[in-house]
Amino acid sequence: MPRARDYLTILAKGWIVILVATLLAPAAAFGLHKLTAERSYTASVLLFAQVAGDPGTYSAYAGGIGANSRMSTYVSLAQSTVISERTIETLGLPLTPSELAANVTAAWEPYGVSRFGRPSSALLRVKVTGTDPQTTIDTVNTLASVLMKMSGELEWIEAKPTDPIQYTGPVAELVAVDPATVVHEVQPDITNILLVAAGVGFALSVVLVLAFGLARDEVLTPGQLRQVANSFTSPSGDARS
Repeated sequence: MPRARDYLTILAKGWIVILVATLLAPAAAFGLHKLTAERSYTASVLLFAQVAGDPGTYSAYAGGIGANSRMSTYVSLAQSTVISERTIETLGLPLTPSELAANVTAAWEPYGVSRFGRPSSALLRVKVTGTDPQTTIDTVNTLASVLMKMSGELEWIEAKPTDPIQYTGPVAELVAVDPATVVHEVQPDITNILLVAAGVGFALSVVLVLAFGLARDEVLTPGQLRQVANSFTSPSGDARS
């Protein structure tokens, strides 16, 4: 019966086959993924949160705090199905609000919070991922327009004739800084796919090398051949009858 070291001997003789198969399998998986995987693109817009107020120093300071404190709300609003639904209606996209919202991300930048737990920035980056470059650009720009309009609607005030400050308009709103004009192709992380392919290539090559070795009786090493020969001879050297 073959021993463990006999199998190791066969594997050692076929190490080149095992190595090549282990390297070629991930390469084949990468090529197949490139040919069959659907490409996706991302486009983004940059918005700025501003708060109404006079140009005085204290008003500007208070306005900055007010703008920063609203960023968490704007992030949630940008990723909501309400904004997605209005965007879909405007563009006539063949998506549900939930499907579009799942492809929207938003975050203030640079990301961080102050020592008081408030967002540290009044700049909001909104990104949309899609499968068509131009549609992705149109979608993120339209979604940003809807978001800006709704941000103003939510905090719209109208001064009464008796109010000491006569102001009609939004207390705070988002305004455009940098609309989307280009897309970037999303590079998916296929590390796990390559690792699995390498494992499969290694396992299959090991099985094939062992099977080929056994088929050619390579499991009979010189030591085994001597053992077989000795089994047919007596201790005195005479052949068994």
